[in-house]
Amino acid sequence: MAPSAVPDREVLALALAGRPPREVLRAAEHDLMARRAAPPDVAGCCAEALALVAGEHAEDAPMRATALAIARAVERHGAGFPPGKEPPYHDRHHQAEATLAMAWLAGFAHARGWLDRRTALLAVAAMAGHDLLHDGSAGGPRGVLEERSVEAAAAIGRAHGLDEAGIAQIARIIRATTWPWAEADAPDLACRLAREADLFGSILPCLGPRLARRLAVELAMAGQPDADAVASHASRLGLLRQIQEPSPAATALGLGWARERQIAAYAAVAQRLGAQPPLPEAGAAALDAMDEADAAALLAHAAAAA
Repeated sequence: MAPSAVPDREVLALALAGRPPREVLRAAEHDLMARRAAPPDVAGCCAEALALVAGEHAEDAPMRATALAIARAVERHGAGFPPGKEPPYHDRHHQAEATLAMAWLAGFAHARGWLDRRTALLAVAAMAGHDLLHDGSAGGPRGVLEERSVEAAAAIGRAHGLDEAGIAQIARIIRATTWPWAEADAPDLACRLAREADLFGSILPCLGPRLARRLAVELAMAGQPDADAVASHASRLGLLRQIQEPSPAATALGLGWARERQIAAYAAVAQRLGAQPPLPEAGAAALDAMDEADAAALLAHAAAAA
């Protein structure tokens, strides 16, 4: 794994110190981009995440062992694809960064007394396994891929001595990430944080569009018609609206700031082009009709002014 992009100003420490959300968000994005430039290391990220969330306590051994074993299973599954055939979006990098994002979110929530240590650790284990055995397929019955992950994670938990209550909690958190979201699937804070951790990279202003293009490739490989639409500006605006009220932890980490800034940039594009009314949707539609390079330049200018 590449060294942390912010070795002396670790992301969670910045958030806990009350630094401006935009500063925390930029540090997080810098960190994740640096990790993506190196080979994926799900197990290493998981070990780092566990340490960030709750330090070392002997009674946590089954939860830690389960989380690390899940991470190693993710590594084996990803490495088992033929060269170039690992899902471009639901790959080991995504699962590693979602695990680390959960550590930032759950670590903040635990430090503020909103999550107990056990729940925070189980949330990390769940994020390590939320896409375990994902094969890049699209369509099919809702939740089938998440149930596959739940079953695999449960078997690993039992093999490492995790109690049934802990296994059930991991299952609930994994199911919360089922897309499209259903309100009933996220009954508590840990589940809500799981959704934010799953989308963390995709919400980031620089990394997010890159991930959308990777998802478009993955969907095309799975045979989904119009797969390129997922990488459009209209689709990105729709994604940004998915997190309407970020959790307090996500707010401290800058997700709310990133969301509002990007939506404002689309509105600024609409205003610059004279759309009436100058809504973000009009800006996104206009950008999708432009040459890609021209659209990128206009959006960057609007973002700087927003």
